[in-house]
Parts: sequence; structure tokens; C-alpha cells
Amino acid sequence: MQHYCNNCNTYTKQQYCPLCKNKLSQKTGDNEYYPIYETKVKRRRFAQRLVLFIAIFIVSTSILINLLTNPDKLWFLYVLSPVLYSLLTINHTILSRAHIGSKVVLQVIALSVMLFILDAASGSSKWSIHYVIPFLVTLATLLVTIIVLRKPMKWREYIGYMTTMVILGFLPVILFLSSWSTVLWPSAATALYALMTLIGMVLFSEKTMKNEIVRRFHF
Repeated sequence: MQHYCNNCNTYTKQQYCPLCKNKLSQKTGDNEYYPIYETKVKRRRFAQRLVLFIAIFIVSTSILINLLTNPDKLWFLYVLSPVLYSLLTINHTILSRAHIGSKVVLQVIALSVMLFILDAASGSSKWSIHYVIPFLVTLATLLVTIIVLRKPMKWREYIGYMTTMVILGFLPVILFLSSWSTVLWPSAATALYALMTLIGMVLFSEKTMKNEIVRRFHF
């Protein structure tokens, strides 16, 4: 039988409260020793599912309205890409406990895809490929570099993401060589920064980090 203490708001099997030492009634408590409570993980998962549901509702509604009103012009793309980017930002970047390197890489990729879709939907002037995407890749590479420099003891956690950003740094040049982009200097600047970052990683890192870089790039 459980006894309840009105002063301390506790339940015990003893007839006297272990805190205030008052004698307790013989009335059985209605609650358990450990009341049910909602953990932060459950709240975070619920928030992620709620955001996903809202995103699906917005996208599906936009597609339906677009097809019913003006099927010749796919304006729902202006809604689709920002909603998907917002979904990733909230569920992965903000609410999840993923590694910060993963968040940076996925942010660059998602933001680049969103801007490319908006560019294509607005007439495909290729402003995203010419200028914005190279700038984003350079900025993200610099951000990961700063994180590695500030936390040198955790370089092993970031080496994979750093390698990914260096590889992405050469992507604008590939787009230029394949005639997707016609403006050379942003792509060349991004590739040069990626190359200098790689050289700096090899020259100024410790021996163990150099061996890891050489192994990953197969020098």
C-alpha cells in the first residue's frame, strides 16, 4: 500500500514521510512512484513528424491548385524547393543531433539544389550555377576549416566532411567544362580555394592527419 504526503508530494510504503517525518494516512495513492513524463527525444520526434506533415500538406496542396488552375505553368516549383529546404533545415539542422559537419555539407547541397530549381523555374538564367553555388561551396569549406582549426583534437571527426567540401569545390569547374556554366572566374576561384585548402591540410597538419589525407586521396 502506498501512502501519500501532502507536504512533500511524495508516495512511500512507510507510514511516516522520510522527508518531513509526518505520519501519513492509510489512503492508497492513485499515482505511480515514477509518473509518466514526455522526454525531450519524444518531443523532438513529434516536432519532426509535425513539420514533415505540414510540408507534405503544403506541397500537395500547391500541386493540386497548380494543376487545377494553371497546368501550363508549374509555379508549384516555387513552393516545392523552399518547403523541402525548410524541412531539411528544421528536421536535420535544428532538431536533430547529427554531426555539425554533416549539417554543413547537407545545407550546402540542399541550398544549392533549391536555388538551382528556383533558377530553372524562373527562366534558367543560370545565376545559381554562375555565382551562388560556387560562393556557397567556398563559404562552407571555410566554415569547416575554421571548425577544424578551433578543435584540432577532433580533426578525425571532420576529415570526411572536409574531404567532401574539397571535392565539391571542384564541382563548379566541372560544370563550366561541361558548358553548364559560362562564367569562369567564380568556378576557378572556388576550385583554387579548394586546392589551397587541400594543400594546407597536407602541409600544416600533424603526421597522423597527413597519412589519413594521403590515404583518402590516394596520393
